[in-house]
Amino acid sequence: MSWVWVRLGTVVTLLGDGIHGTPAYDDSGEYFFINGNNLADGKIEIKENTKAISLEEYQKHKKKLTSRTVFVSINGTIGNVAFYNNEKVILGKSACYFNLFDKIDKFFIKKLINSKYFLNYAFSSATGSTIKNVSLKAMREFLFPLPPLRRTKTHRR
Repeated sequence: MSWVWVRLGTVVTLLGDGIHGTPAYDDSGEYFFINGNNLADGKIEIKENTKAISLEEYQKHKKKLTSRTVFVSINGTIGNVAFYNNEKVILGKSACYFNLFDKIDKFFIKKLINSKYFLNYAFSSATGSTIKNVSLKAMREFLFPLPPLRRTKTHRR
């Protein structure tokens, strides 16, 4: 097996972005409204200024997130990456999320998004003069080399 060129949209089950508005904040809420600035080196960072929301607001805006979900900042700061790990969060529009197929290595995808190759693509396809924005269409169309997929069964000699 050898490397093949694929578009991001072909290796995900779902690709979307966060809400395009402001949720109702609730200082006593146990859920958080995150954006691209909460994504850092594979983790979601809940910062002191991250706004809390209620369970009801979470229920209204939640997305289908799994252990295969990758978040990427696509507005303003571009290319921050985090993996979803059952955090109590909803996503704002400055980040997109996608759920990778099982055989796709999320750590490889993180390295790819952190590479100059992705950043050059993102900035060349971004719109906006003051604040750059990478569209979901551009994310779906991102073309990259994919290494051979790992096999699920072991082969005996």
